[in-house]
Amino acid sequence: MFEFRNHNSTILIKLIYGLIIFTILSRLAPHPYNFTSVGALSLFAGATLSSRTAWLVTVVCLVISDAFSGFYNPVVMLFVYLGFVLNTFLGHYLLNANRNFLRITIGGLLGAFIFYFVSNFGMWLSGLNYPLTWAGLIDCYIQGLPYIKPSLMGDLIYAYFCFGIFHIIEINMRANDHTMPIR
Repeated sequence: MFEFRNHNSTILIKLIYGLIIFTILSRLAPHPYNFTSVGALSLFAGATLSSRTAWLVTVVCLVISDAFSGFYNPVVMLFVYLGFVLNTFLGHYLLNANRNFLRITIGGLLGAFIFYFVSNFGMWLSGLNYPLTWAGLIDCYIQGLPYIKPSLMGDLIYAYFCFGIFHIIEINMRANDHTMPIR
């Protein structure tokens, strides 16, 4: 199943499954555009799971929720998935060894901007709404600007939520097992 870095616990595996279900529901429930927990879960998975499985968590959430809500243009979908998968690598490199409020905030901000640039590039490349010209690309990015704020808010709020729950679990596990390293 899941292989945690530096942790071996069924509690943590249950947490990941719970966050996967929560993330799927956050995409399916009515919400402002781009205000979901997918970006935060991607960061969290990258920071806590092995690199072999971290990106799969994101893809599984997206595929399941898209299966319920409806698949869309394959080019756009590919770039949306890619934007979130890149966030797992960001989580790995930024938050694997050192997690604190500032680093989680930076991860949430960078993750939202990575998603913005990658997904909007995919929207432009699909040719659905914008001509495949420099002017079309610029227009696509300009039209996507209103979606940055909800994406930033969602990534940050849900990242604090995911990492906060994880931190509480770590504290409780340390209280019961004095061999667990303190971060």
